[in-house]
Amino acid sequence: RALSKTLLSGYTLPEHPPSTSPEAEALDTSQELTLKHYAAWYRSNGTVNAYKLHAKVLEDATGETILSLHLARKLAVRITELSPVKVDICPNSCIAYTGEFENLESCPHVRDKKVCGEKRFKPVAEGSRQSASRPRAQMMTLPVMASIRAMYSNETSSQTMRHRDKLLQQTLHLVATAAGQAHQTYSDFGDSDVHLYHRTKLNLFSDPREVAIAISTDGAQLTMKKLSDTWLVIILLFNLPATVRYLTGSVIYAFATPGPNPPGNIESF
Repeated sequence: RALSKTLLSGYTLPEHPPSTSPEAEALDTSQELTLKHYAAWYRSNGTVNAYKLHAKVLEDATGETILSLHLARKLAVRITELSPVKVDICPNSCIAYTGEFENLESCPHVRDKKVCGEKRFKPVAEGSRQSASRPRAQMMTLPVMASIRAMYSNETSSQTMRHRDKLLQQTLHLVATAAGQAHQTYSDFGDSDVHLYHRTKLNLFSDPREVAIAISTDGAQLTMKKLSDTWLVIILLFNLPATVRYLTGSVIYAFATPGPNPPGNIESF
């Protein structure tokens, strides 16, 4: 409960979920064509020059302006709200300054029986006009909720995200009508005993839109000739069918610690 309280950081779940979707930004024809062009370019692993050349062809064919690659990216970030958040971390990758460490100015982590003690901020030079302290090291993390909202904003992926609830409802119906005497089959998380326990005993997942996630993390050596221990954190959506859940396009890449040292307190990250 203490960990849950810390992770929620003062957030209180509203009594009822919103009945309407957030209003989407109205796009003009130029912006719509730009985003379609940008999506096709990205999925085809195109080069920057390919983006420019194909944009010119599209402009000649439609008479509409296709935004530059830089502006297309900014537009995509704005309407999806997939803007990375920077978090202060210890230069030695011991901790991220979150939760209980949020207001500290030096690293308290003990590594190899010694307190790290590295300062969080760069020293401000005397006479400098700098108004605020600058962190010595940061990492970037992508907002998870923005990715989930994007999936529910699309008709096809929105239906796919309800796969978990469909399996759960089938299991609940089986239990209610057969009094547990019929042979129950297990195919995925949605019809598992543990998920049935979530619903019947803990009163969770009452809304079909609720999302079950799994967090996975592991270290990775990204270079052959330089020691660097980077840790990747990914989020798996258990609402999706197992056939697509583990595909690259379905996995949310939350963040990667920058290294070169492994994280000391992974929970803070």
